[in-house]
Amino acid sequence: MLPIQAQIKITIDVEKMIHPYEKAFESTAQIAKREFGNSVSSHASNDYRKLHDIMEANCRENLPIIVVDPEEEREEYNTVEIASLRQRDFKTRIFISALHSTDNSFWVRTHHTDSTIHALSETFSYIEDYFEAAYARKSHIAAKATVTAGLTELLHMDKDEYCAFATIMGSGLSKNGSSTSFEIDKALVRSVKDIEIARHRLVILMDIIFNKIIIRRFLIDEDKVNIFRLIHCQTKGQRNKKSFIYAIFSFMLQSCMVFFVTAQVLLTDSVERDPTLAYGLYSLATLGSIFGLFALFPDLVNARTVLRIYGGFGPLQMIDFVVNVILPLVLVFIGWYLVSIQDNYIDAVIMTTALLFISEIDDQLPALVGLNTEVIVGNFLIREAKIDYNAYQGLSDEDIHKMIGGGENDDYDVEMQKSTNASSRGVDFNDFFITNSVEDHENTMYKPFSVIKSDYGHELDPSDFISYECLLQSVEWRYTDTSKIKPTLSYLRLVKMTGSVVEIDFSNGERGESFRIDGAFIITHFVTSSTYISTLRLCGSESAASLLKALDYYSLWELSSDARSMLKKNK
Repeated sequence: MLPIQAQIKITIDVEKMIHPYEKAFESTAQIAKREFGNSVSSHASNDYRKLHDIMEANCRENLPIIVVDPEEEREEYNTVEIASLRQRDFKTRIFISALHSTDNSFWVRTHHTDSTIHALSETFSYIEDYFEAAYARKSHIAAKATVTAGLTELLHMDKDEYCAFATIMGSGLSKNGSSTSFEIDKALVRSVKDIEIARHRLVILMDIIFNKIIIRRFLIDEDKVNIFRLIHCQTKGQRNKKSFIYAIFSFMLQSCMVFFVTAQVLLTDSVERDPTLAYGLYSLATLGSIFGLFALFPDLVNARTVLRIYGGFGPLQMIDFVVNVILPLVLVFIGWYLVSIQDNYIDAVIMTTALLFISEIDDQLPALVGLNTEVIVGNFLIREAKIDYNAYQGLSDEDIHKMIGGGENDDYDVEMQKSTNASSRGVDFNDFFITNSVEDHENTMYKPFSVIKSDYGHELDPSDFISYECLLQSVEWRYTDTSKIKPTLSYLRLVKMTGSVVEIDFSNGERGESFRIDGAFIITHFVTSSTYISTLRLCGSESAASLLKALDYYSLWELSSDARSMLKKNK
């Protein structure tokens, strides 16, 4: 069983720690003093040496800084860096700087280096510009222009690229932004005492974006758009309300059809049928009613998300509820009776089909009248992001702390509070680059991997959704050579949430430093050869409950019902 608050821990082979390279162990201070002239200054350009100094002065996790110039072609760390690696964990962090001499100000910090320029650096630069404009310069016009550009790009990303972005960003926002550091500079964060509020404001600013992604996923990816929701997206805040006629037409048509069906039932006298025919009709009527309940169920489950789209109760929201909940419920019971009194099976099938079609009219109408769903929803989300940003402008530091801390917000009422999932903001979640792989996402598969134990060879297969086979509670590994900047793995041990264990061993009995993390994890990138594992990347949380929140909040991969149940069970 996964512990309620599983702690991430690293276990290191003691013998290897004392004699990692068959020589006496020196303290970090001794090594630094002896090889200071050969450390960062000998392996980094002036720009990266400056970045090292800035990070060392501003990153406050008590972790040694390792900066590797990506233009250098060296393959191994120097001795100072090897000693520093032993003091670093495997969480991914973010550093936002005012340094532009390297043409980058958003740095992804992994276990292996603090100077990673990710393949999606252009997208991350939107986030840095967004934060700088909103928080540091308070240029709200620039902030809204940047959030428009950034959100537009995210809405049009393919799934692999978006998930790669969201897992890294989620790492920085983890535990209310505690994994994000800033350069103390008048152009960014002015003083050390401002770091906490800067982190909290970044969480709220990104909350604006991620809540729009949630709505987009619901309406477009999960195909939950109907004429009422689409007309709301098209007309909210707009003067032109002509398209309301489509919503009114759909409501009148569906209401009239249900009314006449009901009237027919009330006006029909009871009839006697052949018992053999009756049993068949009862069976068909029951199956049709069950199908009607299945069609009704998603709207009940997603009622809060639908309410979030409308921004609260209103005319279109009430019409949507009536058409997609009340009327289908009426049809389930009345329809059963109508089907059961038909004179023959053909009429019963036609009646069942007609009754089921009534609930689908509002879903089919957008395509019939030629409305471009993706464009309308995209424009709506951008307008809503600007509205939420306007609400953000009015929030004091005290308001921000209340929102982050989960305290009462009765003292103020802002539009953005209605459309946010407060319990998931800043949730514990991390990206783990076990190997030092900065992927080019045009050529990389970034997906959840199923881990399947077999007597004929274990299988790690990419999937488009998360099944229970993907969920891990413990990961242990050893490197082939820890001095390599891009190390490979000689040993991997995976403990699934089901309790089964999968081991991949290329070590030939050789021992090395052993590392382990416990919690709730998913493998997101895996590449192996016949002699070593070249790439391993994970995402996860200290608890299953946090992982479940993060997967939903950041709109990552779909969860199968058994995977969701397993995460809830192990929370």
